[in-house]
Amino acid sequence: MKYFLEHNDKKYSNIDLIEAFKKLGIKKGDILCAHTELFNFGTPLLSRNDFLQTILDCFFEAIGKEGTLIMPTFTYSFCKNEIYDKLNSPTKMGALNEYFRKQTGVKRTNDPIFSFAVKGAKEELFLKDTTSCFGKNCVYEILTQQDGKYMLFGSTTGHTLTHYIEEEYQVDYRYFKNFYGKLIDEKNKIHDKKIQFYVRHLDKNSLPNVDNINRITKKTKNFKYENFGGAVICLFNSKEYKEAIKKALDDDKNIFILQD
Repeated sequence: MKYFLEHNDKKYSNIDLIEAFKKLGIKKGDILCAHTELFNFGTPLLSRNDFLQTILDCFFEAIGKEGTLIMPTFTYSFCKNEIYDKLNSPTKMGALNEYFRKQTGVKRTNDPIFSFAVKGAKEELFLKDTTSCFGKNCVYEILTQQDGKYMLFGSTTGHTLTHYIEEEYQVDYRYFKNFYGKLIDEKNKIHDKKIQFYVRHLDKNSLPNVDNINRITKKTKNFKYENFGGAVICLFNSKEYKEAIKKALDDDKNIFILQD
């Protein structure tokens, strides 16, 4: 047992976190995509790397060798006219995500805007090249096809999974925009790359209605959450979420944008 976190004078161990994962319904063989916000949790009791490694170890203990862990490592490189270096471009998606992408055996997708780090039994399914950030063969499409699970680790909001559904649905408050740039691969070879991103219309009402997204998420059949260490861990089924979002758009095409 290793205590790694403290909140309100209570210490939390790796065993506690693994048990929380089990209560959420995570099991061996799961495909799990985790978005993380560690700053919402309590005070770390270990050194930085030991703290992050302990959390990663809990994830892999919960899903087992037959499972697959995915974390976003978005860089927005081409949006900023920067080169996307798969091995060296850092992510702004949090300390755990950045730590995970640097681990031995972890692979990263080619997307120069919305990349993901992946490791596990089914990792190759998620490493296909794409022509659109949230289009055919993107990580979120494969995740839903494989009945994968989606976790908000330390948060209750911020599901970029919605962008994949918006693109497939072709919502009219977004449009395709081409981005061009240089990609440096794992062998240090430079490639020219073009990718589409289904961006918001800045001249139209297109700001996301997060409250509606959260409300619909919580109504999906297998949505669960656990309070842990001063924060919340949420889990839901990606396929159920997609069906719920599409139904909501059928009922009201503007349900996920703020109204004037």
